[in-house]
Amino acid sequence: MNIQTEKSYIDTFLDYTADLLREPLVQGMTRYHHHRTIDTHYHSVFVSYRVLKLCHAFGVTQDCREIVRAALLHDFYLYEWYTEKHDENHIYYHPKASVRNIEAHLGALSPMQRNMILSHMFPMAVEPPRSVGAWLLTVADKQCASEDYMHISARFRPVYTEINRRATL
Repeated sequence: MNIQTEKSYIDTFLDYTADLLREPLVQGMTRYHHHRTIDTHYHSVFVSYRVLKLCHAFGVTQDCREIVRAALLHDFYLYEWYTEKHDENHIYYHPKASVRNIEAHLGALSPMQRNMILSHMFPMAVEPPRSVGAWLLTVADKQCASEDYMHISARFRPVYTEINRRATL
């Protein structure tokens, strides 16, 4: 991805998320593996940036900021899932852990944001997506996870680096 051609999306993304990207716990998501060599922070920024572009492509203007912010936090579970096990399988457990962590550390979620996060593993999730934002997150998460596993999400690295550089200025 070329930084110049992505400039307007990066600007909008930062308008929506810079405050969250500066949060120490959000920055700390780099410590947790998500898909093989991809950390949770990279994956979450990748997914939420893709959600922003999908909002634009489908003309979703209402609630776009709220949708992108929820997408950024969809995997805010804050544990190393490869080694730390819970009573429930990670697929079912991590959306609930993410909601708990967000509300404990970052504030309340709207009903739409809560559904987005709880349903992002659909059809494996117990809760189905109930909004355009929830469907966009579900689709983007599957796309980006596939790209992570196929080692092609590295194309996003220049944009990710620019987002982090500008968010921490």
